[in-house]
Amino acid sequence: MNAIRIPAFWQAVLVIIGAYLLFDNIFVLINLLTGEAHSALMPKTLMVQYMVITVIAVLLYFAFDDSRWVEFKAPILSTLRDDGKALVRWSLLLLVPAIVGYTVYGMVLPTSDAPVELRQVHPAPPASVKVFNKTFDLGTLENPVREEILQTLARDEEAGWEKYQAAVTAGRDVYYQNCFYCHGDLLDGKGHYAAGFNPQPINFQDATIIPQLQESFLFWRITTGGPGLPKEGTPWNSAMPVWHEMLKEQDVWNVITFLFDYNGQVPRIWDPAVSKTVTGMKDKVLAKRAGIKGKELYQFRCEVCHGEQGMGDGIAAERMYPKPRDFSLALFKYKTTPGTTLPRDEDLFNTIKYGLPGTGMPGWGSMMTDDQIRSLLPVIKGFDFTSAWPPEGADEAAFDDEGRYTKSDFRVITDQEPHEGQITYSEESLAKGKVAFEKSCSECHGNTGRGNIMSGKQLQDDWGNRIWPRDLTKPWTWRATEAREKGEKSREATIRNIYTRLSIGIPGTPMPAHRAVEEGNKDPVSLEDRWHIANYVYSLRETTVQPKDGPVVAGMKVAGGVPATLDDQRWSEAPAVTLQLVPNIIKADRLFTPLNDAVTVRALYDDKEIAFLLEMDDRTESRPGIEYFTELQDENLEMHPDAFAIQFPREDGYLSAPMVEKPLYRHGDAKHNTTIWYWNAGSVEPARDAAGMLLEGSGPDKKLKPRDADGSFTAQGAWQDGKWRVLMKRPRDAGNGDMVFQEGQFMPVSFANWDGSNGEVGSKHTLSTWYWLFLPPEMDVYKVYGLPIGIALLIFLAGLWLVSAQRKKR
Repeated sequence: MNAIRIPAFWQAVLVIIGAYLLFDNIFVLINLLTGEAHSALMPKTLMVQYMVITVIAVLLYFAFDDSRWVEFKAPILSTLRDDGKALVRWSLLLLVPAIVGYTVYGMVLPTSDAPVELRQVHPAPPASVKVFNKTFDLGTLENPVREEILQTLARDEEAGWEKYQAAVTAGRDVYYQNCFYCHGDLLDGKGHYAAGFNPQPINFQDATIIPQLQESFLFWRITTGGPGLPKEGTPWNSAMPVWHEMLKEQDVWNVITFLFDYNGQVPRIWDPAVSKTVTGMKDKVLAKRAGIKGKELYQFRCEVCHGEQGMGDGIAAERMYPKPRDFSLALFKYKTTPGTTLPRDEDLFNTIKYGLPGTGMPGWGSMMTDDQIRSLLPVIKGFDFTSAWPPEGADEAAFDDEGRYTKSDFRVITDQEPHEGQITYSEESLAKGKVAFEKSCSECHGNTGRGNIMSGKQLQDDWGNRIWPRDLTKPWTWRATEAREKGEKSREATIRNIYTRLSIGIPGTPMPAHRAVEEGNKDPVSLEDRWHIANYVYSLRETTVQPKDGPVVAGMKVAGGVPATLDDQRWSEAPAVTLQLVPNIIKADRLFTPLNDAVTVRALYDDKEIAFLLEMDDRTESRPGIEYFTELQDENLEMHPDAFAIQFPREDGYLSAPMVEKPLYRHGDAKHNTTIWYWNAGSVEPARDAAGMLLEGSGPDKKLKPRDADGSFTAQGAWQDGKWRVLMKRPRDAGNGDMVFQEGQFMPVSFANWDGSNGEVGSKHTLSTWYWLFLPPEMDVYKVYGLPIGIALLIFLAGLWLVSAQRKKR
């Protein structure tokens, strides 16, 4: 039977259509192959370039052979010449110009889509690197820790494995004290601060990244960090610290050894014999870990945070907020059982599988099977020494000297907090919920739900750790309350979770149960009011601008001068974007436990000036000497003034087209200086007024230089109900080589905040990497509409001429 043959012309059409679909979905395919989240859209200009190249390539292919070219042209000439194809001919004469005109319109239409930044995952390393007061030849450099292990292994296998395990453990400790905030507990580049970085931290789990690299490459990237990238590795917005300034050489090699061990991967090793030996070691390690469960699984995955005895005192715990759970008292925050009843197994299972957003606790479902997760439950229960989990009447001989139950027949709880009486989400319910919320919840959460304590009491958990009420306007910080369901069911499921939290409280914290714990007692808050409050708490997310991927700070042009006050009505009309902030974990003095994590930005401008409004949820108004907030101050921290900053490159310090080039985001670098707009809230005692000033940055290791003589910058701020609002204003072209805020151009911008009550001062603060500022230009009607129409008309006329010429050749 003969195979169906596709004519040459239609082969070309199918290739072009296939290429378009491939280019249009390339990032979707990359996401599926790598498991990472890349931009889902191909830039229009790049798409046009790729399609033009594709069409030219297809035409060249068919024109290369005379017979193939004749076959390719046949249906085209037939359409142009034959009398019976007039309808097709006229359809194409109208359709092709329309398509081209529409494409041109899309290209010239002003857009606020950010410039494309092509990141090199594997930039070419230099020939050598000088760190630790030594020069290393990267072409010949080998991991000395691994070499020593292999040498020992050749002499004494048991001693070699002991040395290997010691190196892995040492590397693990360094990683969890320095790296996992960004790269994550799963080593997948999704640490609890990762969302605030652009580009995202590298995923060490990706089989297309780490195993393709030599250990010398990783040594170079770790020791020299973002500033060590070559020029072709730009944009220079890698947040990777210069670790040779903070770690020892041995620490770096131990971390590299740990990375490969934890992921069960082997580095690229040129010596076949060494590669075979290392691969054999990996196979033995993976064979031992295959199906690992229970106590061994806990030691491998959980001990580093929760501690050897489950007391929340692992090597990583000191620098975490909130602290890892201490299992020894059988107190669990997030459960679905009523009152003081222990959690269900499902509660513990879900916490492990799905994690707790905004904390160091990841969702282990991507790396553990359900059976493995269930095997951890008796381990967790076995850490308890309050006799909460053992069955009633358990034999005393079954307890060890520290009071821990040594058998596995722990109690299994089945009770569940009922959800009857759910009230429909409505304006009427929200109004009632607001009244009930202010009566029952505002002392801790504040009238606006931002967590600004109104009771004047310092809050601590049952372990004596200082804690703060949840900011209910920011659902991305909620732990186990935001529903996993998507779509229409998400809101109702989240409201039920809020109701559960409200009814049973959060054990181990000051968050009390608002339903009677003991039968016969009156509910502190009635069933109806709890549902109204749950609806109202859900609605609080509408009072703030939620973060989104790939944000651009888009300004809005105004008439009558830019706002000079915080309460100018035009601010409510300005487009707003919320940008996530991360603590400075880059270089000392570092900050590991921030409380403020996002800033909402608005920008208004006219022909002469530009003004920014920064809004920051902050539970405390921090100004040393301020009476009310001094009483709330943590005794272990010194209060400093709250402060804000906006950073811009100098006018000659960046490019946004045709390629992207930016300064290092921490105060620039030697060739790319920055200007910083800074505002400080001042203090009550000693008396110091709030003030703004300009600072000049020339590198992360250089002291900022105040520009005292420049009076072009003005700033003001006010705190109310758990929120700072800060206005900063300056001329669009202020001179001194500073950025000129031009319409239609993408300009790098970054932000910083100092939360004074959290002890933040100097380099201890939160910040952002570079985002884009865009001031939309006035639309050129002739360009936007006239150019596409003109080109479409020319193509139409050219088509008429082509048809006329071909019909004469019949």
